[in-house]
Amino acid sequence: MTIVMSGCGPRYSIAPEPPLLSASLKDLLDRLDHRTQSIQTLKALLTIRSERQAAVTSSLFYSRSPEGAPPSLRVKGFDSFGRTLFDLIWSNDRVLLTIPGQGRVLESGPDKREGPSLPAEFGLEAAELRQAVSAMVGPFVESGEIPVLEQVGPNYLIHLIRVSGGGGRLTKRLWIERSRLRLIREEIFERAGSTEGPDSAAVSEEEATVVEFLDYQPRSVPAGAEIDWPDRLVIIKIKPRAGTGEESRLELKFIEVQPNAVISPEEFRIP
Repeated sequence: MTIVMSGCGPRYSIAPEPPLLSASLKDLLDRLDHRTQSIQTLKALLTIRSERQAAVTSSLFYSRSPEGAPPSLRVKGFDSFGRTLFDLIWSNDRVLLTIPGQGRVLESGPDKREGPSLPAEFGLEAAELRQAVSAMVGPFVESGEIPVLEQVGPNYLIHLIRVSGGGGRLTKRLWIERSRLRLIREEIFERAGSTEGPDSAAVSEEEATVVEFLDYQPRSVPAGAEIDWPDRLVIIKIKPRAGTGEESRLELKFIEVQPNAVISPEEFRIP
């Protein structure tokens, strides 16, 4: 006897993949610029995790300067009892890092590009946190960078090239997925200095930073607008060392996000 059973088990359906969209280089640049202009300030609660440190709950304040000066940034990390582990303020080309548990206050001026480092167990520099925030809010294309568009399968790639003298150097590469035209990856290339090559000529080395934008969610901004916001960022920094790449990993996971929140200038005041 053959028994045919139907309708007794669950039926599963697979949601169709969204169609791939077409966009010109101008369309993509306009979208990136619109996102940059849409976020003038940012207030957030997040966790920061590095290879050397378990997730630390932190508050973040960010504000662009209307005069075109570098933006202001403040990040405070807390322990499980709510006590301050570190307090980092970056404002007007000055960096102030306070570490209450160690009784240390470190300050850096514009002549020290990288700024002070957080406690050793974090394995982080102040500049890395600032770079992570800049990757989220832009600007994604800076003055002097020439964009070149390439289509690779389901993604658009925007190569950003800076021309100097008789040559050009790749400074950034932006990956935009074509189904929703979202930025999903940013690669940043920086000159780390020079080493002596076999012929004793100086050979320039580059550091690469890879930022992955994950878990996009809609976030409301004032006046009823809405932006897509990546609730999780993974930042991988590759530093050249004797011909091999040394990697460090940083993860930011957002709990609360308030774009364009009112932030008092006192939050960024450095005594």
